[in-house]
Amino acid sequence: MEVLLSAGTYYAITKGTYYSQTAYALMKGGCVNQCKFCSQPLSNNADKSYLSRVKWYSVSLEAVKDKLSTFKRFCLQTVVKPGFEDEVVKIVSEVQTRKSVTTVPISTEYLKLLKERGVDYLGVGMDTTEGNWENVAKPGKFSDYLDFVKRAIQVFGKGKVYVHLVYGLGEREDEFVELMKHLYSLGAEVALFAFTPVKGTPMESRPPPRLEDYRRIQRIRFSLSHGFDGGDLSCLTSGCPSCDRPFYNEDPRGKLYNIPIMVKRE
Repeated sequence: MEVLLSAGTYYAITKGTYYSQTAYALMKGGCVNQCKFCSQPLSNNADKSYLSRVKWYSVSLEAVKDKLSTFKRFCLQTVVKPGFEDEVVKIVSEVQTRKSVTTVPISTEYLKLLKERGVDYLGVGMDTTEGNWENVAKPGKFSDYLDFVKRAIQVFGKGKVYVHLVYGLGEREDEFVELMKHLYSLGAEVALFAFTPVKGTPMESRPPPRLEDYRRIQRIRFSLSHGFDGGDLSCLTSGCPSCDRPFYNEDPRGKLYNIPIMVKRE
């Protein structure tokens, strides 16, 4: 079975240069959904070896699973295709470390199966607000995603379900903030991303959000999560334990939207 590894993870296991404590993987095959901001839909012309601005490399899972198990966490990003739920279960079963999976709504039975296979944190690719749902061509209904968040919390527990939200997709800021508040009231957490235009997608010409606007949203998210103003801490990447997604949203030569805690191992 083959998977895609992020550039940072690929260089870590092939060159020995580690910039993160989390190994990042992406399922192969492209996605049948048609989200306008994403590189993975089969309906667009974007390079499927990219997700956001990160390059991903194809590897044999059997060949690298032992090395992936040396990371503090293994994070798998799913794509929607026939039988993807069973493929997710097979992939996470091969890696023996703490595991996270980010997915669209799946059945409670599959959620329980993932937990049995060692997944302790779940990501939910909600991405945007209800008012912006159709504008970015999110699949299904917004209400289905909210229901999925609730079901996932019942399986994994409060604070262990991270809803992925992308700021800068054209949503109203007040609605975005209210959505974050509602998610925290349910017992979820928010993993915050800044929109990054990707060549070949319908939204490739849309600019990323202004950094000062994103900083404001980061401070609000941090306060909702921790109960106090985090100051500069608000700028750190939000996500599962040991998640930092180095340079996922930005060019490393410019200003960082999400600041990673980078780890260098000799």
